[in-house]
Amino acid sequence: MKLKRLVAMLSCIALIAAGAAGCGSGGETAGDTGEDAGSESTEGEKPDKITLISTTDDVGYFEYIGEQYTEKTGVELEIISQSYDDTKTKITTSVTGGNADIAYLDVVWPGEFADKGLILPLTDYFTDEIKSGIMEGNLQQMTVGDDIYGIPYCNNGMFMFYNKAMLEEAGYTEPPTTWDELKEMSQAMQEKGICKYGIAWPGQQAEGSVCNLSMMLYSFGGTWTEGDEFTFNSDAGVQAVQFMVDSINDGWADPSSVSYSDRDILDTFLAGDTAFVTNWSYAYDVANDPAQSQVAGDVDVCLIPGANGSDGAIVLGGGGLGVLATSEYPDYAWQFIEMLADPEIQEYGYVNHKMMPTIKSIYEDPDIQAESPELVTMYEQLSYPANRPVVPDYSEWSNVLQTELSSIMSGNEDVKTGLDNAYEQVKDYLK
Repeated sequence: MKLKRLVAMLSCIALIAAGAAGCGSGGETAGDTGEDAGSESTEGEKPDKITLISTTDDVGYFEYIGEQYTEKTGVELEIISQSYDDTKTKITTSVTGGNADIAYLDVVWPGEFADKGLILPLTDYFTDEIKSGIMEGNLQQMTVGDDIYGIPYCNNGMFMFYNKAMLEEAGYTEPPTTWDELKEMSQAMQEKGICKYGIAWPGQQAEGSVCNLSMMLYSFGGTWTEGDEFTFNSDAGVQAVQFMVDSINDGWADPSSVSYSDRDILDTFLAGDTAFVTNWSYAYDVANDPAQSQVAGDVDVCLIPGANGSDGAIVLGGGGLGVLATSEYPDYAWQFIEMLADPEIQEYGYVNHKMMPTIKSIYEDPDIQAESPELVTMYEQLSYPANRPVVPDYSEWSNVLQTELSSIMSGNEDVKTGLDNAYEQVKDYLK
C-alpha cells in the first residue's frame, strides 16, 4: 500500500502543535516536506499496540473487535473513551500530542478534519468489494472531495413513525405517501378527537432542527448544494420550511414546536398527543416499550412522505472510524478499521449493541428481517439519503442555520428572508 502521499499531511499537525489554527486542503507546506516525512515513517514496523479514541457508548463493541484483531495481528488495542460531547476535543488534543492512531468520526466531522489535516485519506485501501458492500449514503458521509476518510460502522437516520391505531380509527389503511396526505390525515384525526395534533417539529435552536430541514429540503425536491454553491434557499427550500410554518399557523401541528428539540417531539408522540413523528432509529424500540410509551404496540415505521413528485428523503446520522494523521502505524490502524466492513462483525454489533448496520447484506438477510421486520422499511428508506453538507467549518455553518430556522419558526422572520439571510452568512463556507 502506497502511503507516502498520506504522510505529507503530517506537516499540518506540526502547524497545529505550534499554535496554528489548522491548514487548509491546499497544503503547500505539507507537499514540500512529504518525502522527508515519508523517509522517517515507521509504517512497515509492527507496533505493540494501536490506540483508538472512542465514545463511551461504543467501548464494548470495540473491545469485542479488538480481541479478534489481537488474535489476528498480535497487536493490542488500547481504547481511550469519553462522552460524545468531549470526543472531538479529545481527538484534536491527541493529534497534537501524537498519541493515538484511530478516531471515531461523527458524520459531520470528516470535512473539517480533512481540511485541517487531522485524518488520512484511505481511498487507496478501499477495494471494490468493500465499497460495494457499504450503503452509498453512509460511504458518502465519510467522503471529502475524491477521497474516503473512514469506514462507517453504525447507521442511523431520522425515520417517520406513526400510530397505526389512530390511523385505523380514522379509517385509513395505509400511512401517507405525500406531505399533503399527512396534512389531510392529521386534520381529519384532529377533528375527530383522535389526536391533539398531527405532528410536532423540532424548532428549537439546535442541531436537530438542521437535521429536520435536511429531510424536508430533499423531500420537497431541493438540495443543500450544487457544485460549490449553497442552494437551500431555493424555491423547494422555501416550500419545505413554509409547510412547517403553515402547519403550526393552521393549528394541525403542535404550536410548542418552536421550543421543541428532536427528543421533545418524541415525548409528545409517546404520550399519544401526535399521530406522526420523525425521529432516530432508537425511537422504534422506545415507542413500543410499555415502560416508556403510552402507545406501545401501536407504533410502526413508514417511508417519509414526499412533495413535488420527489421521494421522501432521510437525513443520516451514525459514524465511522478514521486514521489520525499522526499515526506511526497507518497500515495496522487500517487492519483494525477494515474489520468493520465484515458483515459478521456488523451483525454482531446490531444483535448485541443495537447498532444499525451500514452493510447492505445484513438488511437483506431473511433471518434478520424475520427478527426485526421494521428493518425492511428502514432499509428501503435508507436508499434515499438527505445527507447534511460536507463543510470544513460545519459547527459554525450549522449555528447560522439553527439561528435563522429558530427565528423563522418563532415568527420573527418570513421563510424566504430567513433562508436568504442564512445563505448570505454562509455562502463562502464551501470555497
